[in-house]
Amino acid sequence: MPQVRVYNLGYDPGTGIGELLHTTTVRHAMGMIRREVAVPVELTVVDERIVPLALELTRELSGAWVEGAGRRSVGFSYRAVHERDHWTCAYCGRSVSRAPACEALLATVDHILPVSRGGRSSWTNLVSACKGCNNRKADRTPAEAGMPLRFAPYDPAVSYRVGGHVEDLPVLLGA
Repeated sequence: MPQVRVYNLGYDPGTGIGELLHTTTVRHAMGMIRREVAVPVELTVVDERIVPLALELTRELSGAWVEGAGRRSVGFSYRAVHERDHWTCAYCGRSVSRAPACEALLATVDHILPVSRGGRSSWTNLVSACKGCNNRKADRTPAEAGMPLRFAPYDPAVSYRVGGHVEDLPVLLGA
């Protein structure tokens, strides 16, 4: 299924000009439409079903709401790390869960630079990992374990992920 682009109020589908807030799944987009939080502005047909490609919010959101907006700290917790990483293992790319079908897919948080080597619990040193990959990596760096990261960790207070890549938030003058 395609990813759905979510634009702030004021998006012009004719010119494509508007503030892209984030991308989401078709399932979540359909829920946004049902709750009247957003309206579809671009549609397509997938498997004989009409699905949205782009949504426009029904109310304008200030930049303070967007994930990672502002320079203040974003609530840090292991759950927040999983949310940031979309409950996906940074090493194998499989979905992780608190109640998985098999033990290997249990959601864990891995220190990229192990604590025993001076690694800290921070946004840029923690990633979501399945129990299998976390155990396999053990007390090594990803390079030493031969397990490259599939995506880079980032601090949501200064960056955000759009379409699979991380972008820095613009610095506002006078803010």
